Amino acid sequence: MNANPSPVADVERPASPRKQYLEGFPSLSALLSSDPDLQVYRRFNRLASRNLLYLQAEILDLESRLKEFDAEDLDIANAEDDSSDWMETKLNARCWEVFRERAEQGHEKSRERMKVIRELRERMGEYQDALIRQSTILNLEKPTPRVRSAVTGWFELHQPLVGNCKNLFDSKARYDTVALRTPPDQDRLTMFLQSHLGYLFRSRKTMKHVPLDGDGMYYFPETTIKHIVSFLSVFLAAALLIGAITGLYFVKKPSSLIGLLAAFTTAFAASVGLLTNARKVDIYAATAA
Repeated sequence: MNANPSPVADVERPASPRKQYLEGFPSLSALLSSDPDLQVYRRFNRLASRNLLYLQAEILDLESRLKEFDAEDLDIANAEDDSSDWMETKLNARCWEVFRERAEQGHEKSRERMKVIRELRERMGEYQDALIRQSTILNLEKPTPRVRSAVTGWFELHQPLVGNCKNLFDSKARYDTVALRTPPDQDRLTMFLQSHLGYLFRSRKTMKHVPLDGDGMYYFPETTIKHIVSFLSVFLAAALLIGAITGLYFVKKPSSLIGLLAAFTTAFAASVGLLTNARKVDIYAATAA
């Protein structure tokens, strides 16, 4: 989850309770702040969509009212009767200063139109800001399954909040979450070690900046996993290549040579695909080389 010496969290059977924070928002905030990868929060996608729909409805209503004003002005301008209304209407449509002055002087129609325009300006700004913010949120990554399980598992175990907040990370909402920080693409071996064997590398010392270690969570330095994966990757790559060369040197039978070559090529392609985060095209290129 984390790069460098900062710790990584996962779920484990809770050890003896060690309360350092008041149960509730203090303890939950201590959990989320104990590791950057644990910065997981709700997206509220459904509410965000509903808010955008309401803003759209308000804008459409203002647009309809503005069209009504325009239709009335068009009828007056087309009439061109003996009254001076049509001249003023045309001037209002072409000169902002005249329109603003008439609205400030209290002309009823101009004042109402100005009110609609200013309200429309506010709603359009609010709507566009909401669109940009929602687009930014949707582009944020989801938490990894391990991080999501760590946060939601701790939340379900301790149930720190009551009231409406008690369902903050319940079964229905656990997938409506966003991570403020996600780790870079990791290979399958790293993810396997972190998810299934992380407890073997957990820190045995009490760290002040990890207040919840042993309280339903455990932490381990991710650099340890990175070093192990690097060693295994280098060792396996070297073993496969040296083994292939050695085998081809000692085996003389043509059919055995073909079988040995196929076996080592398949093993090499599988190791690249399973132990690295290489793309398919990279796997094909490495195997062909």
